Amino acid sequence: MAASVQLQHASHAPGNPDQLVRQQEPLNTEPYTDRLDQSFITPTNLVFHRNHDSVVDKKAPSSALAATWKLSFSVDASVQDAKLCSLSAHSWNIESIQKDYGHHEVVATLECAGNRRAEFSSATSESRSNLKSKPPPEGIQWGNAVIANVIWGGASMREILLSAGVPDPYSHHAASELAQLSPSDGAIQRDAAGWSQPLHLHLLSVQESSESDDPTRIELFGASIPLATAMHPNQSCLVAYRHNREPLLQCHGAPLRAVVPGHAGARWIKWLAGLKVSAHVNASPPMRQDYKLLVPPSSKSNQPSSDSAMTDEEWINKASHDPAFRQAKLDEAKPLQRLESNSSITQPWRSGTELSTKDSHITVKGYAVGQDGWPVDHVYVALVSDPGSEIISEDLLDSLPEDTTWVEAKLQNQADDVTLEPDSRPNWSWAWTLWQVQLPVKGVDGPFALIAKCVTANGIEQERISAWNLRGFCNRSWPVVRNLSLQSAQ
Repeated sequence: MAASVQLQHASHAPGNPDQLVRQQEPLNTEPYTDRLDQSFITPTNLVFHRNHDSVVDKKAPSSALAATWKLSFSVDASVQDAKLCSLSAHSWNIESIQKDYGHHEVVATLECAGNRRAEFSSATSESRSNLKSKPPPEGIQWGNAVIANVIWGGASMREILLSAGVPDPYSHHAASELAQLSPSDGAIQRDAAGWSQPLHLHLLSVQESSESDDPTRIELFGASIPLATAMHPNQSCLVAYRHNREPLLQCHGAPLRAVVPGHAGARWIKWLAGLKVSAHVNASPPMRQDYKLLVPPSSKSNQPSSDSAMTDEEWINKASHDPAFRQAKLDEAKPLQRLESNSSITQPWRSGTELSTKDSHITVKGYAVGQDGWPVDHVYVALVSDPGSEIISEDLLDSLPEDTTWVEAKLQNQADDVTLEPDSRPNWSWAWTLWQVQLPVKGVDGPFALIAKCVTANGIEQERISAWNLRGFCNRSWPVVRNLSLQSAQ
């Protein structure tokens, strides 16, 4: 069972006043939300830290690690494809990775699946009688800043696998078609060769996991993604050794880490040491014991009869305290992979804030992320009357009138001072979008709330309400900041 860590009163990160420490050991921090929207490219000192265990060799110099580091490639015995079975194992040192595969860059948003977890528990004590309110999910009560938009640099994972002899799942497409292939799950199932569809690429770390449910063995942190995803020409997966055009820091995975755009941060394996093709999903602790959606009955359709007879409260209590029941739910659930579109309000970010006005307008800022390589094309913000603490935010969203007035925000979806290398310029976007809007507040009286939502370039609207789940993953709900007021005129 994953440990439940709830640290409500965070402190500053040592030597970094821009980060909040949610947990000291292992180190888990996020930047202050109002620092997050100041730059399209997140400065390295504002990149969050998410660790399940201690940083690998944190006392050793990065140069010493890099000098001896190897990245291995293998095919495990579960694979039946004759071409793959005949491939020899490979290994590369850092120098050969940097020399033989060129340098590719991608601006991609790294986001923890637990980002915005605390918003799942936004119900106040007065609203606990509301049947929709749930207890805080398990885990660190993250705010909305466990996200970073970074220039990642390294070797193309696709090129490394091709050089190791893995056939190209997209070789049947004309070269002129490749740039137009969508990297979404549905498109990959349509476009990738049939032989590649059942296969997975394991991304293997050297980091030992303390979260194993098997005390008889030492397990390492790992993940897997579909092989056809790793080798997609527009997925921009990297074996990275640089971030923001500087050497990757050890605390962020140096010497090597995986970059898997559009996927949960847990799949961006740090201290990457192995690539393995397998017919099976990786079974390391973060794949089998965590990063799965455990959702109570009222949030599910086609619920098995054994669960549908339970109330949500009974289900949550059983999943929290009955290891066998919890394991059965974990075994049923699929590991999280892709993250859907999302937006969040960064200014103002605290409920109960008094806001200053200029020319009868307030400034609202935030970020938004797209989905499956499609960038955010529109962000809309609404100002509505706040009904009070007895109404939870989910009910506020659920009851929004159809004639709610939405104001479209101005978007920043690229950095004016960042030019990618010619062979790294993608047709698809994995970066976030920063946004801001001037909202008219003339005549606003009493406490109010701000609500935002985004729409991607292919017309996908951010989901209004995400399902509460035991571990608090994938909160993609429209963000709400409550109980706001205007400063009195001086």
